[in-house]
Formats: sequence, C-alpha cells, structure tokens
Amino acid sequence: MKKVQQKFDKILESVAKRIQDEVSGLIGATFILSAPQKQFISKEDAFEQLSGKQVLVKMDVTGDVQGLGCLLLELKDAIRLGGTLIMLPDDSLEEMVAAGDYNEDAEDSYGEIANIIAGSYTKVFEEMYPESCRFVRKTQEVIIPVKVDVGSDDPVPDQLYYQVTSGMNLNNRQMGNLVMLLPAASFGLEKDEPTVEAAPTVATPKQENNNAEKSAGSSGPGETSVISEPQVVKEVKPEFDVKKQRKLVDTLLGFCHQKMGSEVGALLGVEVVLSDQECRLVSKEDFFLDEASGKQILAHMDVVGEIQYKSYLFVGLKDAIYIGGTLIMLPPVELERAVMDEEFGEDTEDAYGEIANIISGVYTSIFEEQYTQKIRFVKTGLEKVLPLKVETESDTPLLNQFYYMSSSSLSIGGKALGKIQMLFPAAMLQLDGLVQKEEGAVAQQVPESKAGSAEGETTESLGRAIDVLVVSDDARETEKITDILEQRHLTVKVLSFKENVTDYLPGEVKTVFLVMTNVNEKGFAVAIKINAASSLPLIAAGPGWTRTKVITAVKYGVDDILLTPASNDDIAEKIENISIKLAA
Repeated sequence: MKKVQQKFDKILESVAKRIQDEVSGLIGATFILSAPQKQFISKEDAFEQLSGKQVLVKMDVTGDVQGLGCLLLELKDAIRLGGTLIMLPDDSLEEMVAAGDYNEDAEDSYGEIANIIAGSYTKVFEEMYPESCRFVRKTQEVIIPVKVDVGSDDPVPDQLYYQVTSGMNLNNRQMGNLVMLLPAASFGLEKDEPTVEAAPTVATPKQENNNAEKSAGSSGPGETSVISEPQVVKEVKPEFDVKKQRKLVDTLLGFCHQKMGSEVGALLGVEVVLSDQECRLVSKEDFFLDEASGKQILAHMDVVGEIQYKSYLFVGLKDAIYIGGTLIMLPPVELERAVMDEEFGEDTEDAYGEIANIISGVYTSIFEEQYTQKIRFVKTGLEKVLPLKVETESDTPLLNQFYYMSSSSLSIGGKALGKIQMLFPAAMLQLDGLVQKEEGAVAQQVPESKAGSAEGETTESLGRAIDVLVVSDDARETEKITDILEQRHLTVKVLSFKENVTDYLPGEVKTVFLVMTNVNEKGFAVAIKINAASSLPLIAAGPGWTRTKVITAVKYGVDDILLTPASNDDIAEKIENISIKLAA
C-alpha cells in the first residue's frame, strides 16, 4: 500500500503544476502553488485547522472511482482570485477584499477558477491514474469552520480524507492555502493509515433486531443459532469537551486582541500594542481583590443574539483618560496633567466611549464569524469602579459568578500603560466545566494558564524557566506547535512580533520557533533580532517557501525550516532535528 500512496502523491504533484499553468492562463496573472503537503485527516481535524470564513466547493468524483470531496480556501483569497479574473482595478479589488464583499460577480468568477481546478485534476488523473475518474465541480458555499457539524454529511460526509494543501502566490503576493479534501477510501488509501481507528458505532434497536435475525439464519456448520431478546440501546451523547472548547475560545480571544490593537491604533493614529495576553478563570471576589488595580472604568458590554449575557471591559481610570485624551488630541502637557489629576471630563469620557465601541465591534466581528453561536457585543454604558469597595455578594457592578478573563498589557505610542481586561461569564463561553466543585465546598477555580497553554498546567509548572520561545503572528499554527512542545513537558512562552524578544534571550531558553503567517521581510526582521540576541537554534515556520526565501532565512540565522500548515509529525520531527536537550 505504501507504493500505491507514493504513486498517488506523484500524481498530486503533477496536478499542482497543471493547476498553476491553467489558472495562470485563465486569469492572465502569475499564479504559483507551493509543493503540495499531503496527510490523512478526519473531517473534524480538517475543519478545526481552518480559521475565518472559507469558500467551500463540493467536488464529485465520478467514474470507476466515486466519492465526494471539496476544495477550500479563505474567502478573501476567493475574492482576490475572482476579482483578478474579471480584471477589477487594484483599488476596487483591495476594497472588496478588505470588506469581504463576495458578490455575485466574484462568486461566478471564482466558480470558473474552481472549474479549471476540477478540470486539472480530471486531466492528470485520466493520464496517470489506473482507474477512470473525473472531478466535477458542484455547488459552492461560504462556511464558518467552527460551525460545521462534524457528525452530519453537510457540507461533506464525516469520513477519512486525504488532504492536499498548497500555499498560493498571485503576482508575488503571498496568499493563504488551497486545500483539497479527497475521500481516502475511494482511492484505496484508507488502509495506509493504521493509526486511524474506526469510531465505535451504537446500534439502534431496529439494527439490533436485524442483527439477531441475521445471526439466526447464518449459523455455520456445528453451530447452534441463538436468537437473543431485543435490547433497547440508549442513545449515547458524547461528553462535552471543555479542553477543546477552551482552546477554541483562547484562539478567538487571541484574534480579538490582535484586531483590537490595529483598529484602536488606526482610530488614535498611533501604534497600539496588546501583549502578554492571559486567559483564565476568576471569581468576582478574586478579580476585584487581585486583578483590578486602582480605580477602574467599567464598560458594560451586553451580549445579544443566539444567547444573552453581560460581559465587562475594565481599564484603569488613568489609562482611560490617556486613551480618550489621545483621541481628542489633547496637547502632551495637558494630557499628562489630566492623567495625573484623574480628570475624566465629559469630552474625555465621550472619546473613551468611542474606543469602547470600537472594542465591542472587534469582539462582534470575530465572534459572529468564528464562534459556534452567533452573538454581538453592545456597549451600553460606562461607570467608575473602586475595586476594594465592591461587595462580592452583591449583584453590582456585576453578578457574583465565575468569569473567564482575557487580559493584556497595553501600550500606546510606545508608552506602557496598565492592563485591559475583559470578563465573560464562564457559562456564556461553555467553560463552566472548568469550575471544580468539591463535596460540601464552594466551587473553586482551576489553576491559571496562559492563552494557548496546555490544559491542566500546574502552578509549579508556571514558575519554571522558559524552555522554548515561540515568536508568532499565526495563532493557529502556534497552537499546534505549543501543543506538541507541552506534550513533551517543555515550558513555552509565546510572544507576538511586536513584543521585545530580547527581554527573554538567551535566559534559560534552549531554542526559538519563529512562526509566520507569510514568509516576508516582516518575519525576517524578527529573525534578525532573535539572531542578534542569541546563538540559539532557530526554526522558522511559514507557508510558501521558495529557494530564495530559504537562502534569505539562512542568511538571517535560521537553522531549520518548517512548512505550514504542518502536521504533528512534521513538528515533532523538527524538534528532534534541532536536538533540544532539556532537563526532565
């Protein structure tokens, strides 16, 4: 079977080259695909790897080989490809991409490109595959990966797939990935994946009866048929996976903080950096005693839509004054005096209220697009809060319950301020399962963990020296890498590109991962900083590597390359290759 898979992989490499040529010819532009990465994958894992809105095109496989697969790519990439085909002016195309405007013209034009891709698969398989099969483009739809029901046949069946992933480059612009899911069993590939086990099935009462009757009529020689009494089989509901839910929530909150920095910065006209993000469970009492420092401005954020809750945004009073004063362009001397005197006047309050509106809009856009339930965040008011005067048992300024806190350090225009903290009811995010209840005792909170860290991390492990530093602007790939590292009991610290890596190097760090959404000068600039601060092994991860990019990376101190999206085996192999030697 291994040789069968090797031959199949060679066919897929030829398909990628044909897609490159045919799409380039159709749209009149240079379209390049990176070498395809192949792996067996479940429906659940395939959609879990995707982020943001995706355009899914169903692909029927017909002929001697039959099955259903699909073609996937990010919505913005479908708009860019479709817009290029219909020769939109650059300005109009960029506006459409930024707005996510997948109108009828863009949909039709991308549909033509999907036809070309299906045709490329068909032509190559007709020439090289031993059995006849054709790939037929069917319907397309815009999906949100986290909302896909894994157990259903919508939009594709829940089965084992052979995933083919290539990075896309259009006229020297690096884009996302083109992903094809091929039904593995249809091509006889399922048996080559010994680690994938069929999920146990629960028979219905009708099936139990049929099986009993079938057994009665098919006994072998010398065997006695026994018809057992019909058994009523209760429906078994899968246990809710709190660990998986927490990872999803932490990822979304990471996206919110990234977008918050850019949107608030655009409004203020200065660089806004949110760093050291932390997500953990807190009680009302613990928040006001240990987390909220000094006078606070609380922005009430009502949650509306498929569920209704109240969430809360906390910023220190002086920071709110500084933010509002920056927006209304107070002169520097006047701004510093207002902060020192804690003057939260009407104009400053209104200005800060606008910033709070921007923040609520960021949470709305991310959660509407990527959360399992469609919800919006609405800022309903501001109030000043003195943390030490808050009564825990009261319902003001917020209910006495457990909250999931998302907290980051804030800096504006290079000036370090305090923390910005958002509290969500744990039940709202389906994280109330994190609350551990002891017999006869009040519910206690679980140990804290950094966003993206492994579940069950202990307070002792949080105090350990950092083994691996991950510097990243790609939350999804970072989550996969940190999972593998933490499974090996390594302590990981994740930094954004904007944070100062030299503060952590070399220290006790043994190696560094540089994880890039796009392999470009922005990422290489970070590599230069890392290399200047230490001589530690540096692994650079990103999509669409070319010979020129690899040479540039090595020049800037990179020791090894990881192509993303990466499988767990790829990541584990890189860790072994770099020969990280850490104490147990």
